[in-house]
Order: sequence, then C-alpha cells, then structure tokens
Amino acid sequence: ANDMNSPRSDVLVHVTDALDERAQARLLERLGAEQGIRSVRSGAVAGQLLLVDYDRAAISALGILRCVQAQGYAARLIGM
Repeated sequence: ANDMNSPRSDVLVHVTDALDERAQARLLERLGAEQGIRSVRSGAVAGQLLLVDYDRAAISALGILRCVQAQGYAARLIGM
C-alpha cells in the first residue's frame, strides 16, 4: 500500500569500502529487512552508492547509516 501521506524520503549513502557482488547483495538484503526502509538500490562503481527510499516516521537517515556501519562498513551520508 502506497500511502501518499506517509513521510517518505530518500537518502544517498556512500560506502567507503568496495563491495563485491556477494557483499553488496548481503548489505542490500540486510537494509531491505529494516523496518521503515521501502527500497534500496545500488549504483556506481563496486556498489558503493546506495539510494535508500524510507519512511521518516519509522527510521531516520542516521539510523540507516548506523545499519550500514553495523554490518562492518565505513560509510557516510552524502545526500538527502
């Protein structure tokens, strides 16, 4: 259900570490399982840029960054 009134947002996360296909797939799967994250897309070289579509009422951009870091990756928010 796509609720037009929900506080929807996008954030761009840069993962400092290069990710091979398996690591990238695991990270995308892990993020996609987080409550409030609607979708995660990877772009750029070695999957280092992640575009995350999320519900601000359920998770914050900082929360998303912490999820990436909790998987052992150095990362930073570069766009919201």
